[in-house]
Amino acid sequence: MSLYIGTNYHPHDWPKERWEKDFQLMKEAGFDTVRLGHLCWDSYEPEDGVYTFEWFDQVMELCVKYKLNVILDVSMHPAPIWVHKLCPGCNVGGKNGAPQAPLRRYMDDVSDPEYQKYALRFAEKIVSRYKNHPALFAFGLCNELGAGYPSYSEASKKRFQKWLEKKYKTIKALNHAWATQRWSRKLSSFEDVAMQVNEYEIGAPEAWLDMRRFFSDGIADFITELAETVEQNAPGKAHTSNHFAEYETLGFDYLKAASGFVDYPGIGFYPGYGNRESMGFWKTGSWYMKRIAETGKPMWCIEFVTGGFGIHHAAMGMNRMYAFWCLLHRMQMMLGWTWRSMLNGEEQYLTGMLNHDGRPNENYREYQWIASDFRKLEKYGFPYLPQPEIAVSYSYDSELMAAYAKMQYRMPYSNNLAIAHRILEERNLDYNVVDLHQMTEQYQILIIPGEIVMDHEQENTVREFVKNGGTAIMTGYSAWVKETGQVFDTSRPGNLTDVFGIEIVGYQRTAGMEVSEKEEQKLRRNPANGRELLKVREKWIDVDYYEQIKATDAEVLQREETHQIPAITRNRYGKGAAYYLFCETEPELLGEVLDECCREKSMQSVVTPQGVIGRKIAENQYFYVNLTGKEQKIELPENGYGVLQEKKMEDTCTLQAFDGELVIC
Repeated sequence: MSLYIGTNYHPHDWPKERWEKDFQLMKEAGFDTVRLGHLCWDSYEPEDGVYTFEWFDQVMELCVKYKLNVILDVSMHPAPIWVHKLCPGCNVGGKNGAPQAPLRRYMDDVSDPEYQKYALRFAEKIVSRYKNHPALFAFGLCNELGAGYPSYSEASKKRFQKWLEKKYKTIKALNHAWATQRWSRKLSSFEDVAMQVNEYEIGAPEAWLDMRRFFSDGIADFITELAETVEQNAPGKAHTSNHFAEYETLGFDYLKAASGFVDYPGIGFYPGYGNRESMGFWKTGSWYMKRIAETGKPMWCIEFVTGGFGIHHAAMGMNRMYAFWCLLHRMQMMLGWTWRSMLNGEEQYLTGMLNHDGRPNENYREYQWIASDFRKLEKYGFPYLPQPEIAVSYSYDSELMAAYAKMQYRMPYSNNLAIAHRILEERNLDYNVVDLHQMTEQYQILIIPGEIVMDHEQENTVREFVKNGGTAIMTGYSAWVKETGQVFDTSRPGNLTDVFGIEIVGYQRTAGMEVSEKEEQKLRRNPANGRELLKVREKWIDVDYYEQIKATDAEVLQREETHQIPAITRNRYGKGAAYYLFCETEPELLGEVLDECCREKSMQSVVTPQGVIGRKIAENQYFYVNLTGKEQKIELPENGYGVLQEKKMEDTCTLQAFDGELVIC
């Protein structure tokens, strides 16, 4: 299979006299792919039903001339101003319901049926026009769907009411699910339902959770319908998307919807140039892995970092290092954002591969370097497509609940996935992110980090997994809340007490609690944050929250030494084992338990120094990436040949800062 490299280009921003020069420079850089068409619906359809594709025909012909594959984005977000005029429901409603002017991108309510009528009509036009074009490689399902703002408009409220009626059928069932007897909030009809945010407050957790699910379904349904439109009008053509399911103010439940619209998983990859020990870096990696999920297909990074705001270029080699990191994580395509530094608009200070004056810069030269490396590497075991034996669960509902109840869940839920990603990354272990509602592959180990919301379907997945011989590792905060958003009225964890052989009988904070002078003398605290440090296995861990476990059937493997309470338990259930950790997801503790489970399962991985990651990508092929700014030496399993350095290697492979190498042994 091939590896693809290129850029994102916006011909509508530049004089057509410049187009050929740009494509020529792309070809000289060694590029083979370009993404076009995003963010410019009104350049194709300047007014209702009036199409001006002729200018873009010239662009596509130039791509044929320079042998560039085109990822053609079906642009419908942001919507043109004329769409907003014709479709008032497309306007985002503020917290008081008043329509907000679309001052910037992504201020569209893509769930609005009238908007969708025009958007999908445009999709049919552009897909039909270019589906057989010789430059066409694949379609993009719009740009960053999921980014934007929730709409509290009157039109959105009416759709929410219908969504609830479809889900609950009767107002009695809704009242029960939302516990409306609490504080005299009973509803007489679905028409009584309000949006669960106003200028002063947000609603109760049950109602607010349903509203966020409603927003999620609206976006997911639209992107699924867009995928179906592309497939119907261009059968057999590949498609991808850099959707933004993780967008903080909106987003959507990607794992729930993915099977309906994902062909090739896609992402905009922006890890930043800061500390690669930071939570932000690990979180970016965990989002990336969530996009791949259980697709079994390679990742297409249809946007990839070049420079940054206030950063003309990072240390030479860092973008290349990120490219290598992604190759180890199943990437097949990387398209730099962006080709040319823009002269206007929201991103005019974001540096591209060409400066504002149109001349190539260090970003261009580094991408040229990467393109040369890709031509060498694609002859071997890339794209790397492993079959992981480890899964990490993710729950969109848990993400929402943690965001709602921050007084209880002080750790952001996304940190759980990021920490799990870190401990697997440091051990060079491949994994898939899974939704317990629809886990499709077979695994030996399942990590369940702080999954707050747990319904019967998720419980049954865990139960059957362990019963059939799998090993589950669950951390504190898990299975607190039922599907309704209400805490369990049974012992925790949820309805899985028999699987884990424990009951949670209490819970505590490590900070903010006044204790007697005598008790304080027993404690060790972190002076930076005042939290009590907990001692497990001769190591001190720094967490905010821990639980008091009563072992009913489980074996207590380790106790917290200060309080002498169970810290790690293991229960044999069916043919498998279920481990429970007494605190929020914490890398040291989770890592040690994972190591034990891997030894028990005889699971092995490539050994590398700290700061270097590696994989055996094929028989006798080992790929290593140095994530650090210093030289690193890797002990090789046997003598070999370095493909990129083009030399024989005996015993060790030396990598310079931010370097990578494929060693053939």
